[in-house]
Amino acid sequence: MKNHDNILELYLKLMPAQFFMVIASSLSGMINGLIIGNCLSGIAMVAMTLTQPFLNIITGISSIISGGAGILCGNYMGKGDAKKVNQVYTVSMITIAVSGAILTVLCYMFAGQIAVLLQANSETMDETIRYIRGVSLGILPMLILPCQMTFLQMSNKSNMSLFGTILLAVFSALFGMAAVRLTNSGIFGIGVSNSISRALVVLILGLYMLKHKELVCLERGSFDAKMLKDIVVYGAPAALAGILYSIRNIFINSTALDIGGTVAGNALSIQASCGGFYDAFQVGVGNTLTMLASVFVGERDSSSVKRVMKVAFVIGMICSVFKIVVSHLFGGQIAVLFGAAADVIPMARELLIFYAWSAPFNIITLCIVNIHQSMGRSRLSQAIYLVNCILVPLFCCFVLTKFMGVRAIWSCYALAEIATHILLYVVASAKKKAPAKNIDDMIFLGKDFDTENKYSISINNIDQVVEVASSIEKFCKGLGIDDRRAMLAGLCMEEMASNVVEHGFIKDNKDNSIDIFTCVENDEVSLRLRDNCVPFDPHNRLEMFNPEDPCKNIGIRMVSKIAKEMNYHVNFGMNILTIKL
Repeated sequence: MKNHDNILELYLKLMPAQFFMVIASSLSGMINGLIIGNCLSGIAMVAMTLTQPFLNIITGISSIISGGAGILCGNYMGKGDAKKVNQVYTVSMITIAVSGAILTVLCYMFAGQIAVLLQANSETMDETIRYIRGVSLGILPMLILPCQMTFLQMSNKSNMSLFGTILLAVFSALFGMAAVRLTNSGIFGIGVSNSISRALVVLILGLYMLKHKELVCLERGSFDAKMLKDIVVYGAPAALAGILYSIRNIFINSTALDIGGTVAGNALSIQASCGGFYDAFQVGVGNTLTMLASVFVGERDSSSVKRVMKVAFVIGMICSVFKIVVSHLFGGQIAVLFGAAADVIPMARELLIFYAWSAPFNIITLCIVNIHQSMGRSRLSQAIYLVNCILVPLFCCFVLTKFMGVRAIWSCYALAEIATHILLYVVASAKKKAPAKNIDDMIFLGKDFDTENKYSISINNIDQVVEVASSIEKFCKGLGIDDRRAMLAGLCMEEMASNVVEHGFIKDNKDNSIDIFTCVENDEVSLRLRDNCVPFDPHNRLEMFNPEDPCKNIGIRMVSKIAKEMNYHVNFGMNILTIKL
């Protein structure tokens, strides 16, 4: 059986860093909204809102690399192939550097054309162009920052994500106010301050990663076009979602301005400005699920996939209730915080409440879609995002508005999620060729997903080690493994698990456990130990071996000689040792 507390503990450990990553990607925009709403004109606030879909597209491009790299690394780690991580990092950073430089030049040069595509009119055109040019200067750090945070989290340095987010908030506020008060550069200065803030945070995190090369490092000559293709395939669904959401927002902004005028435009500005923080909980829940599910997919462990999905659902629903309560109680105050005029406050509050009620439906969507994404099912994800981001919002904008007015636009968020659930159910039922009845049907892992010949258990004390070793020996014999290798499999597991219990458990002031997994495929025995103790790298112990003391580390030396392959790595703060016989 799987130790579910380990999965819950790991999820709760990773989730805050994902919140910080999401907040970091939108924090500058939120601070810009506060400064623009209170220090500049209402036209400048609308111009910032019109520019938001453009920034969402840039964020979507970034998520191709950061999201795809995260899933790909998770799969490699689940398979015990930690050597590929540096190569994924190298490919990711080279791709970002090239694409970021090209996008910066193009977006600055064609800011006017972009403003036209964003539906800017004669009243908002100049301010929109100025803001686009200001933020375009920061496209490269905008692409790099999420990728840095992804790899820092994989290296168990989630605290650096928090540090980077705090720095970004401080820099954005300081430079933004300086642009308004000292340079009098208006909305262009706000955009430039955004760019400078991100660049400084990227520089600081980059220097940290350069100093700590044991985390991840760039490797010369390791660019692999096939690996880039894999990164894009895994990251494309999330990127497509960002692009489609941007297209959706262009239609929503344009329709709201036509129906509700500047008041509706300012209400959307407030929702967009605080949307990053508002959505951080949901997106953080979904991103954490994708990262962990990708590891369990690599391990072909369906019970852990479903368990982590359940954890994400419960936590996501708690966050959604919190979001709804805050919107009902403080929606008006949030609008005032962003400088809303008296006639804007009621509409902004109503929009925030409508938007908050879409959160529970969105959590269900995220839990199912992100599992499919971690398995590389890009076509299904694309169909889902097309319905969620385009078809339903367009129906609300061009049909329902004739009957409900601007409230049809506010309701499109929840209606899009409900339509997505219907699509998921139809697809799952078609896949099963019968009505879908449970979560297994909805994510359709299939009977051949799990490793067929496997043994899995969790232990938390030394007394269980010998018993498990004996069980593993019997398990291997029962699958036709010769007596010698079956005995060695049990012996290897006993030696390494004993080391973890004796040396790892006593150094932590918490409940510890070891997840033990054994499988037999193609006449090869694979053993895996996963624990939540302090790091214990057996390779480092071997290097400490003193020939004059043959009894030192004798168990680890014996296992290293027996094993055909022995790999150790730290994955999201969990120690993972893989042994093949």
